[in-house]
Amino acid sequence: MREMIAEGRAPWSLIVIVGLMLAGTALYVQPYSVTSPWHAYDQPARLFLRAAARGDSLSLNRRTAGTDAARWALAAARAHPDSFAVWAREAKAWAGTHQGDSTDIFLSTTSYSCNLVLRFVGPEHSAKVERASSECLGPR
Repeated sequence: MREMIAEGRAPWSLIVIVGLMLAGTALYVQPYSVTSPWHAYDQPARLFLRAAARGDSLSLNRRTAGTDAARWALAAARAHPDSFAVWAREAKAWAGTHQGDSTDIFLSTTSYSCNLVLRFVGPEHSAKVERASSECLGPR
């Protein structure tokens, strides 16, 4: 083995090990991955949906701007308890639009092909749900 290294050739096993280490590092670091700006709304959306699924109107009112979104969420949770529970666990933002102090977020799950749309008002870190609608969970 020393003879191979001395001649300027590394053993194949060393090349394979270094290659695997580089590939593992690239997967861990993911230098070109981009996080969607809409994912910042995943947690606030799920908290809103979980409060509705539990029927927790006090928590729901703290997360909403006005009563329309809270009423919609409570009605949808009562009408579709099983599917609403899936939304409360799995909802992920995949797109959105921003206009002034309002942001419309389009949420989806792996279980349902329809979207849930939540309109948030206020700054991202303290945004509240102003409006909610979904084709599969009922009208606005």
